[in-house]
Amino acid sequence: MKVKVKVNNNCNLCGLCVETCPTNVFQIMNQKLTINENNCIYCRGCEAICPQKAIKLEASDEGLEITIIQTLTTLITPLK
Repeated sequence: MKVKVKVNNNCNLCGLCVETCPTNVFQIMNQKLTINENNCIYCRGCEAICPQKAIKLEASDEGLEITIIQTLTTLITPLK
């Protein structure tokens, strides 16, 4: 699953998302919020805690790869 983290102009750099995020998606550096989307586990805690409602998460299956391994050579025995 790929997660897109969007932060709008309502963000006032309060830092609650930085303190709350269990995977360190957010950092405040040089009076700017930086985001590492690759760390996001889509827990949505940042959306819930943001008093400005500035954070929105979107999940997609873009780039998701599924590998299916067939372990049985015959799934149904042919009738004779």
